[in-house]
Amino acid sequence: MISILFNTSKMKIKKVLVTGANGYIGNAVTKAFSRAGWKTYGLVRKESAVADLAKNEIHPILGTPEDLSFLEQIGETVFDVIVLNTEDTSNPVPHYEKVKTMVNEITQRSHNAGIRPLVMFTSGCKDYGVMDKNDGEPGLAPHTESSPMNPPVQLAPRMDFGVSFLENKDANFDSTVLRPTIVYGLTSSHYGNLFDLASKSDSVLQLIADPKAIMHSLHVDDCGEAYVSLAEHPKREEIAQQAFNLSNEKYETAQEVGKALADLYQLGLEFVAPPVDMLMNSVHALANFSQWVGSDKIRAITGWKEKRSTFIAGIEEYRLAYEANKLDS
Repeated sequence: MISILFNTSKMKIKKVLVTGANGYIGNAVTKAFSRAGWKTYGLVRKESAVADLAKNEIHPILGTPEDLSFLEQIGETVFDVIVLNTEDTSNPVPHYEKVKTMVNEITQRSHNAGIRPLVMFTSGCKDYGVMDKNDGEPGLAPHTESSPMNPPVQLAPRMDFGVSFLENKDANFDSTVLRPTIVYGLTSSHYGNLFDLASKSDSVLQLIADPKAIMHSLHVDDCGEAYVSLAEHPKREEIAQQAFNLSNEKYETAQEVGKALADLYQLGLEFVAPPVDMLMNSVHALANFSQWVGSDKIRAITGWKEKRSTFIAGIEEYRLAYEANKLDS
């Protein structure tokens, strides 16, 4: 007779709260934690975002950092990790003050329960500013976590908030700051604008950019899984009060991306020199924020690496996903 023993001890399932869980990165991060087996809660502002989270076995919480009454929805639940993906570009400084108050309240609850949570804040690689060299130029080197900060003025409050988190020595929680490159895939975010530009072009795809400009990027699902790799890292002292860049191992150039788009839509390709005052919200701005970002640090510490194809290698699938998501929206 074969005797089968069952382990009846309860394994502790860790809990994570992700704010901005309906945003592009926030949604990917939320689903990555859920796939990894975490009990996942997503804070969203809009009731229309609740169903998507529920369908993916994520606890939706309707509310905002400005009004902490949403905490009534979670009762006595305490969190091991809090991921901050929220921002208010129209009024950033007061918003981040409210976020800080929210974090203090939530982490105090965890602290009272004997948990030292990890707070992860999403900033971005634009914190380092535009590089002064393009592909192939002498002296070109990637931005690393020790590179000086030089963000566009409208992103300075976000960068300042991230830096303040790294400098925080609060006894109740540890902090990390994540700086992803531009992300693509699924709904495609900024890269979707390039698909729109190409689809509306008659015979020639015109890009207002230097063809040697660096377009470093990362699939949004790889981005989400990087957060999980840090949250699950067994040596908290290696990630606490640290910043981590998130990027594909290799970058692409505007020339390479433009050619891939032109070939996909059967167009010619033309580059026009960009003006000095290129607007950040222009479709062409994506190829004018030239930036090579090293992510060796997270790779060395956690073993994380990207699994999805680069934008160029998977461009057909990424276009199909973008178009399908547009139809659903």
